[in-house]
Amino acid sequence: MNKYLQTFLAIIMILLVLSLIVWAIFFINDKESKIMVFGIVGAILTALTSVATVSLNHTKAKERELELIVLKEKQKVFEHFYNAYFEMLKTTKEQSNSQKQKLLKNSENEILMFKRGLMNWGSEKLISSYFMYDKSLIQNRDDSLKMLIEGNIFLKELRKEMGFSDSGKLNILKIVLDAQSRNDLDEKIEKGNV
Repeated sequence: MNKYLQTFLAIIMILLVLSLIVWAIFFINDKESKIMVFGIVGAILTALTSVATVSLNHTKAKERELELIVLKEKQKVFEHFYNAYFEMLKTTKEQSNSQKQKLLKNSENEILMFKRGLMNWGSEKLISSYFMYDKSLIQNRDDSLKMLIEGNIFLKELRKEMGFSDSGKLNILKIVLDAQSRNDLDEKIEKGNV
């Protein structure tokens, strides 16, 4: 309703200004009176311009504020995935079964929190990408390198959702790996094994 009222008032103001201009041009003979009417029209146009500018700036500020709130909520949701992802990586390095079970339980809880948040804050593209990632985890259960590569693809999708661009040159997976593992990965990529 508010938008219709604004449109209606804008039309009224435009008609008022146009009628003043037509009246000044065709019906007023005295030059001083014409100048006075054009001065009034100029003042009205200046006021309308400033009101429109303030209104537009206010609307843009509200939109930016809303985008920032949504971005912060997405960050909270994505943090659950990052926590689960890193805990799953820790399980590959852990020796004791009890410690592995604890880390797996924590990562399952984090994934559930991520899925809950993904339903509210994830785009359709990101949700589809998560399904592909989840499916690849099941298919590549025995191949940890393939699982890491699929994780890298999904991490890039998360970053795109946050507004970062992907040049295709960055392998986010390298952040997760230690120096020796990064070298091994680079060798496999060069040989074409990945």
